Amino acid sequence: MTQTIDLNDLLTNEDAARLLGIKPTTLEMWRYLGKGPPFLKLGDVPQSPVRYLRSAVMAWLAERSYRNTSEATAAMRVAPVKVAPGAIPGPWTNGKRNVNQSGGASE
Repeated sequence: MTQTIDLNDLLTNEDAARLLGIKPTTLEMWRYLGKGPPFLKLGDVPQSPVRYLRSAVMAWLAERSYRNTSEATAAMRVAPVKVAPGAIPGPWTNGKRNVNQSGGASE
């Protein structure tokens, strides 16, 4: 069974982020962590463009509709995503400074 996709329903990362009211980089991080709305990869290489179906983004939003904060808090009680050390670059891995175990910096 094939699904027909309306090309007008496709959103870029920036369009989807705007629709969600978040920064495009937040949406990129969610993809990396396996969170956020489902997306389409238009190719077989890492640099291939990413698109979102507007209908999938709207459905994902609808799944996050709560009547009160207790209900939302209970839904958020899931196992945290574990990220391997060094998987997300930070200021501590910029190649300019290394912080030693005692807290001092070395060049």
